[in-house]
Amino acid sequence: MVYPSVYARRCLCYLFCNQPDRALKDGMVAQQLFPDWPTAFYLQSVALSQLNMITDSADTLKEATLLEAKRQHQEKES
Repeated sequence: MVYPSVYARRCLCYLFCNQPDRALKDGMVAQQLFPDWPTAFYLQSVALSQLNMITDSADTLKEATLLEAKRQHQEKES
């Protein structure tokens, strides 16, 4: 099994190496593997921002914060 954190870590490396196109692809793969993981959305948002796709970046950031709030709410109920 492939863990989404592998793609998230590589995504972060690509961001540090100024390769946002590759970072975005890895962020999207991480999201496909674990669709409700806010970290994948946060990383995609940064990559989109570096690609000057500001509106898409903001939308992705909003989705990440909503997923994180939902997760925190579920943890409080447990």
